[in-house]
Amino acid sequence: MKYTAILFTILFLQGCTILESKPVQINPPLVVPNEWQAQGRAGVVFDGKSENAGFEVDFKGKNYRLTLTAALGLGQFIVQSNERGFLVNNKLVNANLQQWMMSEFGWHFPVQKLPDILFKHDQKTTNNWAINITRYQTINGISYPKIVRLNHLNQAIKIKLVLGEINQLK
Repeated sequence: MKYTAILFTILFLQGCTILESKPVQINPPLVVPNEWQAQGRAGVVFDGKSENAGFEVDFKGKNYRLTLTAALGLGQFIVQSNERGFLVNNKLVNANLQQWMMSEFGWHFPVQKLPDILFKHDQKTTNNWAINITRYQTINGISYPKIVRLNHLNQAIKIKLVLGEINQLK
């Protein structure tokens, strides 16, 4: 009985090797739109701790609005960068996003790099962040990242972004 189970397992696994896998065709947009929005979930591991948050980001040119929602919707921060400066919950803050996130959460991520990651599929290491797109999704015939992993090279910060929706507005 044991030998029969092993034989069937080997035959099953061998049969799986001859199945043809279809490659995902990756067609990134050619340019970053001036206005766009994305939403999803972020999982962060830093200094042996882990956190999860929902996020929604809206970009208009270089200006952005990032909404971070805690697990189960128990708290929310709205962070904006525009011509007035850097605002948290509509209050002007004398810091940038990285400084504020490090003091508030103990971690940060390069929100300004998101346009190149999402629309150009850029995976180059920049500003001490190693970027890896591990899965893609197709929305309206265009390939976008579905799962993006960011690892900081000098700090113990690992971030996994799972993108649910990406919309080009203009």
